Amino acid sequence: MFSEELEQPNEEAVIYAPDTAIPKDLAEVLQLEKQRRIEILIVRKKVLTFFVGWTFHATGVAIAKWCLVIGGSGALWTAATLCFTVAFVPTSFLISGMNINYVDGQFQVSDMQKAGNLLVGAITAVASTWLAVRENQALLDLSNQTVVQISEDIRTIQKQYPQSDPWLSIVIAGVLFFGAMFAFGVANRR
Repeated sequence: MFSEELEQPNEEAVIYAPDTAIPKDLAEVLQLEKQRRIEILIVRKKVLTFFVGWTFHATGVAIAKWCLVIGGSGALWTAATLCFTVAFVPTSFLISGMNINYVDGQFQVSDMQKAGNLLVGAITAVASTWLAVRENQALLDLSNQTVVQISEDIRTIQKQYPQSDPWLSIVIAGVLFFGAMFAFGVANRR
Protein backbone atom coordinates (compact mmCIF):
# COMPACT_ATOMS: atom_id res chain seq x y z
CA MET A 1 0.00 0.00 0.00
CA PHE A 2 2.81 2.42 0.90
CA SER A 3 4.85 1.42 -2.18
CA GLU A 4 1.84 2.07 -4.43
CA GLU A 5 1.59 5.62 -3.10
CA LEU A 6 5.28 6.21 -3.89
CA GLU A 7 4.98 4.93 -7.45
CA GLN A 8 2.04 7.17 -8.31
CA PRO A 9 3.08 10.83 -8.33
CA ASN A 10 0.81 13.24 -6.58
CA GLU A 11 0.06 16.03 -9.06
CA GLU A 12 -0.80 18.53 -6.38
CA ALA A 13 2.73 18.34 -4.88
CA VAL A 14 4.42 19.09 -8.24
CA ILE A 15 3.06 22.61 -8.58
CA TYR A 16 5.61 25.33 -7.70
CA ALA A 17 5.03 28.93 -6.79
CA PRO A 18 6.53 31.50 -9.18
CA ASP A 19 9.83 33.05 -8.15
CA THR A 20 9.73 36.43 -6.49
CA ALA A 21 11.58 39.05 -8.50
CA ILE A 22 14.76 40.37 -6.86
CA PRO A 23 14.87 44.15 -6.41
CA LYS A 24 17.16 45.99 -8.84
CA ASP A 25 19.49 47.35 -6.18
CA LEU A 26 19.95 43.89 -4.68
CA ALA A 27 20.61 42.40 -8.13
CA GLU A 28 23.28 45.05 -8.75
CA VAL A 29 24.92 44.38 -5.39
CA LEU A 30 24.92 40.63 -6.06
CA GLN A 31 26.44 41.17 -9.51
CA LEU A 32 29.17 43.43 -8.07
CA GLU A 33 29.92 40.90 -5.33
CA LYS A 34 30.11 38.11 -7.92
CA GLN A 35 32.52 40.17 -10.04
CA ARG A 36 34.65 40.98 -6.98
CA ARG A 37 34.86 37.29 -6.03
CA ILE A 38 35.88 36.36 -9.59
CA GLU A 39 38.65 38.99 -9.51
CA ILE A 40 39.87 37.73 -6.13
CA LEU A 41 39.99 34.16 -7.44
CA ILE A 42 41.95 35.26 -10.52
CA VAL A 43 44.51 37.10 -8.37
CA ARG A 44 44.84 34.11 -6.04
CA LYS A 45 45.40 31.80 -9.00
CA LYS A 46 48.12 34.08 -10.39
CA VAL A 47 49.89 34.33 -7.02
CA LEU A 48 49.67 30.58 -6.49
CA THR A 49 50.97 29.89 -10.00
CA PHE A 50 53.89 32.28 -9.45
CA PHE A 51 54.93 30.74 -6.13
CA VAL A 52 54.55 27.16 -7.34
CA GLY A 53 56.64 27.94 -10.42
CA TRP A 54 59.25 29.79 -8.35
CA THR A 55 59.46 26.87 -5.93
CA PHE A 56 60.08 24.36 -8.71
CA HIS A 57 62.71 26.59 -10.33
CA ALA A 58 64.50 27.13 -7.00
CA THR A 59 64.40 23.39 -6.30
CA GLY A 60 65.84 22.65 -9.74
CA VAL A 61 68.67 25.11 -9.19
CA ALA A 62 69.39 23.67 -5.74
CA ILE A 63 69.50 20.12 -7.11
CA ALA A 64 71.85 21.20 -9.89
CA LYS A 65 74.16 22.96 -7.42
CA TRP A 66 74.34 19.92 -5.16
CA CYS A 67 75.00 17.62 -8.11
CA LEU A 68 77.82 19.88 -9.27
CA VAL A 69 79.27 20.25 -5.77
CA ILE A 70 79.17 16.52 -5.07
CA GLY A 71 79.98 15.20 -8.55
CA GLY A 72 82.10 18.03 -9.91
CA SER A 73 82.31 18.68 -13.63
CA GLY A 74 81.61 15.02 -14.37
CA ALA A 75 78.04 15.54 -13.16
CA LEU A 76 77.43 18.58 -15.38
CA TRP A 77 74.96 16.89 -17.74
CA THR A 78 73.18 15.15 -14.87
CA ALA A 79 72.84 18.46 -13.02
CA ALA A 80 71.61 20.29 -16.12
CA THR A 81 69.09 17.57 -16.95
CA LEU A 82 67.73 17.38 -13.41
CA CYS A 83 67.51 21.16 -13.12
CA PHE A 84 65.65 21.52 -16.43
CA THR A 85 63.31 18.64 -15.64
CA VAL A 86 62.34 19.93 -12.19
CA ALA A 87 62.01 23.54 -13.41
CA PHE A 88 59.83 22.40 -16.32
CA VAL A 89 57.32 20.51 -14.11
CA PRO A 90 54.85 23.40 -13.60
CA THR A 91 54.90 24.15 -17.31
CA SER A 92 54.23 20.54 -18.20
CA PHE A 93 50.85 20.82 -16.47
CA LEU A 94 49.84 23.21 -19.28
CA ILE A 95 50.16 20.45 -21.87
CA SER A 96 47.13 18.65 -20.45
CA GLY A 97 44.79 21.49 -21.51
CA MET A 98 45.91 21.67 -25.13
CA ASN A 99 44.04 19.56 -27.66
CA ILE A 100 45.60 18.61 -30.98
CA ASN A 101 43.47 16.57 -33.38
CA TYR A 102 43.92 15.35 -36.93
CA VAL A 103 40.59 15.60 -38.72
CA ASP A 104 40.00 15.36 -42.48
CA GLY A 105 43.67 15.73 -43.31
CA GLN A 106 44.18 18.83 -41.14
CA PHE A 107 45.54 19.52 -37.70
CA GLN A 108 43.06 21.21 -35.38
CA VAL A 109 44.44 22.79 -32.25
CA SER A 110 42.38 24.24 -29.42
CA ASP A 111 43.67 26.26 -26.46
CA MET A 112 46.57 27.54 -28.55
CA GLN A 113 47.45 30.20 -25.92
CA LYS A 114 48.78 27.33 -23.83
CA ALA A 115 51.43 26.72 -26.49
CA GLY A 116 52.76 30.23 -25.84
CA ASN A 117 52.80 29.55 -22.10
CA LEU A 118 54.58 26.26 -22.82
CA LEU A 119 57.26 28.12 -24.78
CA VAL A 120 57.69 30.70 -21.99
CA GLY A 121 57.93 27.87 -19.42
CA ALA A 122 60.58 26.08 -21.49
CA ILE A 123 62.59 29.30 -21.83
CA THR A 124 62.46 29.97 -18.08
CA ALA A 125 63.49 26.37 -17.34
CA VAL A 126 66.45 26.78 -19.69
CA ALA A 127 67.32 30.09 -18.00
CA SER A 128 67.23 28.47 -14.55
CA THR A 129 69.45 25.64 -15.78
CA TRP A 130 71.89 28.07 -17.40
CA LEU A 131 72.08 30.18 -14.23
CA ALA A 132 72.77 27.14 -12.05
CA VAL A 133 75.51 25.84 -14.36
CA ARG A 134 76.96 29.31 -14.92
CA GLU A 135 77.19 29.98 -11.19
CA ASN A 136 79.07 26.71 -10.71
CA GLN A 137 81.44 27.58 -13.56
CA ALA A 138 82.11 30.99 -11.97
CA LEU A 139 82.82 29.30 -8.64
CA LEU A 140 85.24 26.87 -10.32
CA ASP A 141 87.00 29.73 -12.10
CA LEU A 142 87.29 31.66 -8.85
CA SER A 143 88.65 28.57 -7.06
CA ASN A 144 91.25 28.00 -9.79
CA GLN A 145 92.33 31.65 -9.69
CA THR A 146 92.67 31.43 -5.91
CA VAL A 147 94.82 28.30 -6.16
CA VAL A 148 97.04 29.94 -8.79
CA GLN A 149 97.43 33.09 -6.67
CA ILE A 150 98.26 31.11 -3.52
CA SER A 151 100.82 29.03 -5.43
CA GLU A 152 102.48 32.17 -6.79
CA ASP A 153 102.55 33.73 -3.31
CA ILE A 154 104.09 30.57 -1.83
CA ARG A 155 106.80 30.55 -4.50
CA THR A 156 107.53 34.24 -3.90
CA ILE A 157 107.84 33.73 -0.14
CA GLN A 158 109.99 30.61 -0.59
CA LYS A 159 112.39 32.59 -2.77
CA GLN A 160 112.61 35.39 -0.20
CA TYR A 161 112.88 33.12 2.87
CA PRO A 162 114.27 29.72 1.85
CA GLN A 163 114.94 28.70 5.49
CA SER A 164 111.18 28.77 6.38
CA ASP A 165 110.15 26.41 3.58
CA PRO A 166 108.57 23.46 5.48
CA TRP A 167 107.03 25.60 8.23
CA LEU A 168 105.55 28.01 5.75
CA SER A 169 103.77 25.22 3.92
CA ILE A 170 102.37 23.86 7.19
CA VAL A 171 101.13 27.31 8.29
CA ILE A 172 99.54 28.05 4.90
CA ALA A 173 97.85 24.65 4.87
CA GLY A 174 96.52 25.28 8.40
CA VAL A 175 95.24 28.75 7.49
CA LEU A 176 93.52 27.35 4.41
CA PHE A 177 91.98 24.52 6.43
CA PHE A 178 90.63 26.80 9.15
CA GLY A 179 89.46 29.30 6.55
CA ALA A 180 87.59 26.54 4.73
CA MET A 181 86.02 25.32 7.99
CA PHE A 182 84.96 28.88 8.84
CA ALA A 183 83.43 29.39 5.37
CA PHE A 184 81.68 26.02 5.61
CA GLY A 185 80.24 27.00 9.00
CA VAL A 186 79.05 30.36 7.71
CA ALA A 187 77.48 28.75 4.62
CA ASN A 188 75.58 26.16 6.67
CA ARG A 189 74.40 28.57 9.35
CA ARG A 190 71.31 29.51 7.34
